[in-house]
Amino acid sequence: MYRSTLLIQFAVILAISFVSGVVCFQLFPLDKAMELIKYIDPRVLELTDITIWNTIIPLVAWIVLVLFFATHPYLHVLARFVVAVKATFFGFSSVFLLTQQESLLVYSAWWFPFQFVYCILLFLLCSVYATKKVGQKRKYFFSQRLFVTLIVAITLICVGENLVITYVIPS
Repeated sequence: MYRSTLLIQFAVILAISFVSGVVCFQLFPLDKAMELIKYIDPRVLELTDITIWNTIIPLVAWIVLVLFFATHPYLHVLARFVVAVKATFFGFSSVFLLTQQESLLVYSAWWFPFQFVYCILLFLLCSVYATKKVGQKRKYFFSQRLFVTLIVAITLICVGENLVITYVIPS
């Protein structure tokens, strides 16, 4: 029961954050939107000359930020907020890509599927440090199996993303 409620909560946060990103894009002038995108993930603006580090560094930054908050006993709620910010940027950049000429392939083959999966995996990463009620006290534990599984999944998705950027999307 608890896990299904948690998944519903993650899905609602993801949907609301994505729509919020769409709304935010409508409120920004295009030059300011491009400036914000350049700071967070410049690959959205220009897909040519992308190195593997251009994919890994932003992803690792999001993972470290989520793990920092998820493993803190008092700030764990902020981990979901960080993922909600990532999902908001996902929606924001999605509208940018869809409004650009000739970017439907970029959006449908690269941006949407990979960013969607990253957001889901980051939400699951929020659950690696959980509590269990033992008697009258709560005991915190770090789920190593879930952590390793998520890191392997994120690595495989990152490799797939680099393959799509390199071989599917024309430069």
